[in-house]
Amino acid sequence: MKRLKVKNDFIFQRIFGQPENKEILISFLNAVLELEGNKRLLDIEIIENTRLKKEGINDKLGILDIRAKTMLGEHINIEVQLVNQYNMDKRTIFYWSKIFTEQLKEGQPFNELKKTITINILDFSYIDVDSYSTVFHLWEDRHKDCKLTDIMEVRFIELPKFRRAKPDLGKPLDRWLVFIEDSPEEMIEMAMREEPAIARAEEVLQYLGSFDEIRRYYEAREMAVHDEITRITGARQEGIEMRNIQIVKNMRSQGIKDDDIAKLTGLTVEEVENIK
Repeated sequence: MKRLKVKNDFIFQRIFGQPENKEILISFLNAVLELEGNKRLLDIEIIENTRLKKEGINDKLGILDIRAKTMLGEHINIEVQLVNQYNMDKRTIFYWSKIFTEQLKEGQPFNELKKTITINILDFSYIDVDSYSTVFHLWEDRHKDCKLTDIMEVRFIELPKFRRAKPDLGKPLDRWLVFIEDSPEEMIEMAMREEPAIARAEEVLQYLGSFDEIRRYYEAREMAVHDEITRITGARQEGIEMRNIQIVKNMRSQGIKDDDIAKLTGLTVEEVENIK
């Protein structure tokens, strides 16, 4: 039976977002947040995802995220994004702010607000650095060691960059990303030997794959991703074509001949001639 994709957001939520799999999420968060020694998470509370409903699985591309709270009261949100909708920066800040402000009840003082961490797992490149794991805080522009507050933390994990790198199984995060990616079987087995929680996660994955209903939901999410990629690609292509039409019209209005327009724009002469 073909192994289900862990980065399918429905499957990811079923592995990492269920209370009975809490030890899996704890191990994953310790790896992502780079927590060691006495800073490691020992327990968390998984907050029920009210948006994961049967009737919502077939929706266009709803959000299936994972919410958790540490024993210190810190809030963590994990979201898997497989489609680049070209708004991840604004989207991240918007959802971070919602989780942050929802903590405060009417009449409570601001100093009761706890640290809020957003983790975005992306199946596309987005951040303009080579590293596949990046973390953002509020820093002073001219004094990079001056942090305004530690209450805000945004992390990105970009899977295409990880796929181009050579995994270091000595690193906890790399072990988990080997599991999340469609890695070779022997590499997944090595990661499982190094991290018992990954072996447990693989057991959960295989168990999920044994249910026809789960596979139907899985396929529905895969189709939703495919349709969204097709829609965005089509819209961008249409935008490029409209821009080319306008450029050619403007150049013609300035008396530039079609041959020269083709040289200046990179379009073929035939493409330029077809724009009337």
